Amino acid sequence: MKNRVSLSLLAILVVALASFAFISSKPSTATSEHGIKWLTFEEVAKLQKKTKKKIVMDVYTDWCGWCKRMDATTFSDPTVGEYVNKNYYALKLNAESKKLIKFNGKEMTEQELAARFGVTGYPTTVYLDENMEILSPVSGYLDVKQFTNVVKFYGENHYKSMNFEQFVQSAK
Repeated sequence: MKNRVSLSLLAILVVALASFAFISSKPSTATSEHGIKWLTFEEVAKLQKKTKKKIVMDVYTDWCGWCKRMDATTFSDPTVGEYVNKNYYALKLNAESKKLIKFNGKEMTEQELAARFGVTGYPTTVYLDENMEILSPVSGYLDVKQFTNVVKFYGENHYKSMNFEQFVQSAK
């Protein structure tokens, strides 16, 4: 009887530790083999001086389950990675971080930048034009198809001639 109780407690402990490790893990800023190549703010600032591109910014929090899911599915998808890496610079922004960054020549925390973009829910993907001006924040989890539609809508400048619903209809 004691052995069963001990084994049960050990099993519960293992499950609890595994769950804690998953919940507390941060979204990775590393590049998966075929996914989006995430850059630092410093890297983007240097690259923008050479070749201007639009920016896609993943705004997340450490505790956000849907943020982790988007990292594991949408952002690691090879077709998403190929398109984003070719047409955008990609950034991650922890909306609760006090880490100082330099954005458009101004120093601020990541938390302040998220607030400046009006982000109130997570995940949110923020799209910026080549001059680092905000095009739109898009709130919520997006699967591969949804994200691909949005990233192409802004990446191919369709937003200049039609609304998103018209773009989705024309893409069918």
